[in-house]
Amino acid sequence: MDVAELRSRRLFAQGLRGEVSTTDATTPAGLVRRALAVQSQEYQPAQWGLAQRLPPDDRPDAASVAAAIDRGDILRTHVLRPTWHFVDPADARWLLEVSAPRVARIQATYERRLGIEGEAATRALDAMAAAVAGGRHRTRGELFEAVADQGWPSSAMLFLLLRAELERVLVSGANAGRQRTYAAFDERVPPSPERSREDALAEIAERFLLTRGPATARDLATWSGFTLRDIRTALADAADRSGGRIERLDDPDEGELWHDASVAAAWTARDPARVAADDDPAQVDLLQGYDEYVMGYAMPRAYLQPAGIEAPIVPEYPLHAMFASGTMVGRWTWTGQGRRAVVRIVPWRRMSRAEVRSRDARIAEVERFLGVPVTVEVDGVAAP
Repeated sequence: MDVAELRSRRLFAQGLRGEVSTTDATTPAGLVRRALAVQSQEYQPAQWGLAQRLPPDDRPDAASVAAAIDRGDILRTHVLRPTWHFVDPADARWLLEVSAPRVARIQATYERRLGIEGEAATRALDAMAAAVAGGRHRTRGELFEAVADQGWPSSAMLFLLLRAELERVLVSGANAGRQRTYAAFDERVPPSPERSREDALAEIAERFLLTRGPATARDLATWSGFTLRDIRTALADAADRSGGRIERLDDPDEGELWHDASVAAAWTARDPARVAADDDPAQVDLLQGYDEYVMGYAMPRAYLQPAGIEAPIVPEYPLHAMFASGTMVGRWTWTGQGRRAVVRIVPWRRMSRAEVRSRDARIAEVERFLGVPVTVEVDGVAAP
């Protein structure tokens, strides 16, 4: 498998190429459900990352995606590595149950320094739970006020919120204007059957490969935050329980690769017109900097590397990632200015006329998503 095929297959599995009929996900919430967890460190850019994986004719705008989050169709919480992720309500409980113990061990040193342990931590979490009980969604500031009389230093507050998420006290609520809120976990997350740690890790492996394969064990370990030992066992368990759908491939360049054979079969079965469109070398993508196509894999992420660029590709927020044919060719970002927005393009090289046409089509999609007129600024390299 050469790197061009690896990119093509990953773009397809990610939902950035091909027809939506290959996925079974036709809404932002369905995309999150299929992907298991989608990094959402940057809130609105992460919503664009969901919307752009749906066909342009059915693509929701920013207000529609935000409404799904307000309703609780999509939840946002710290899980896995941990960082902010979008998750489906049905997956939130078991994902936290399996990943929280490892995260708690990582956080323990910081929490001890701040006194977040024992009875003091219990009192703080009880106060936060009381503040959100009965369907009351509270901003971060309001939750800080709820524990203000307990004498916590300001440096402890974010760690207290993270502890409350890990212990399944708080989860994302509906936005209050431009502010995010927290809600009671049990009021937004349904009960889920108990599952063993082994079963949960195998499920993580299956869902990861469904939307990110082909990938290595190290990719999955980096994405999930679990050890390589855990992940190798999880991949073997996933292969056993999937009846051969989860397969190991041995690749001379990438080493040990794993994929979902059903996704590979759908990629192979594309009609010639679809292949030509999917693999068009001039096709440009405007992805958020923390998109799963970037963050779903371990460093150095050589598949992203264009000719002449040797440094590893890393997020540089507020600049996002501009791609042509799956390799990075520059940065981009948008900024809101009242009822208008500015899209700034920072190319790394001169773009062909075909690439510029594709880029401009993507900018038009961003404009429709934002729902306001967009002005375009191009830095550094003049367009043809």
